[in-house]
Amino acid sequence: MSLELTVAVIAFAVAAPLTWILRLPTKASRRLEAHVPRVGGFSIVAAFICAPLVLAIVSTQGREFMREDWREFLTLVVCGTLVFMVGARDDFRDLNWKTKFGLQIVAAVGLYVGGYRIGEMTMPVGGKVALGPLDAVVTVFWVVLVTNAMNLIDGRDGVAAGISALIAGTMAYVAWDLGHELIALLFGALAGASLGFVPFNLPKARRWLGDSGAYFLGFTIAGLSVAGFVDSTGRVPLYIPLVALGLPVLDAGIAFLRRFLDARHPMLFDEDHFHDRIERMFGLQPLHVTLATYLITAVFCGAALLLHVWYKSAGSAVVGAAVLLFSLALVATLGYLRSMWNSVRVLELRGRKQASAESGTQ
Repeated sequence: MSLELTVAVIAFAVAAPLTWILRLPTKASRRLEAHVPRVGGFSIVAAFICAPLVLAIVSTQGREFMREDWREFLTLVVCGTLVFMVGARDDFRDLNWKTKFGLQIVAAVGLYVGGYRIGEMTMPVGGKVALGPLDAVVTVFWVVLVTNAMNLIDGRDGVAAGISALIAGTMAYVAWDLGHELIALLFGALAGASLGFVPFNLPKARRWLGDSGAYFLGFTIAGLSVAGFVDSTGRVPLYIPLVALGLPVLDAGIAFLRRFLDARHPMLFDEDHFHDRIERMFGLQPLHVTLATYLITAVFCGAALLLHVWYKSAGSAVVGAAVLLFSLALVATLGYLRSMWNSVRVLELRGRKQASAESGTQ
């Protein structure tokens, strides 16, 4: 792990001073502090790209990894930059959700064409599922899902960048343990770049991540997880990064479901995400809300590491069941089960069933 730690330190050393130096004017924000510069995306992208290149200059082994897989690195950089530019455009002037979503799909397709694909998925209990013609659809869906999930969780200072550092660090270790050195290096670079931004983004933030940074973080994590979690059989145990990404993915899934059940547009903004409810229900200060999301993410990341260690054993079933129970408990504790039970569509369905039952007894 020495190279991974080295590239993380380099990325941190690039991102931290760059974040401090840059001050860019942006559009008015939904939040009050509209003057806070949204430069997180630029500093993180710059650090992520520069760190492996610097490592290649100072390390023979790092140079070999970059020489062998430079096309894959270039593909990720080009497609990630497109997503970053979409977010940056939205940071300065609003884009409608259809345009953003469409360009994210274009970038995800570019990744797929460049070789970032799932192909066959390894199951936690052994065996495999060949995706066949659905490979492109599942891969693109995964990339777009994680890209938007990371943006949705970016509703409080320090949250998205901090949990991205935790997730990327976890994935760096798993990729390294599976022998995928370049992927481990890139995850390490992403973790270091995120950490370099976090000190400026903690409440009360002096810099914001912006859509540009959140999109890039989600897109890069999704792409590297597809490329990096190939086991000895050549298949992808995608459940490992899925568990590590538990908080943003669960938040995105609940957000889509609750908006649908309330007969609202699933792609429009609201203030009812996990971090919103944690703040309202427990009366936490902004920094404590951020730390709570770090703690929840640490639990998911720990579970992902256990799934990796107990691969193809009874332990996988135990950890998987524990993750499901933890997720359900989290959703219930934050009141989502109750609010969805009383949502517009569910109330309509319950009313129709009650009316049907009453008519049947007459």
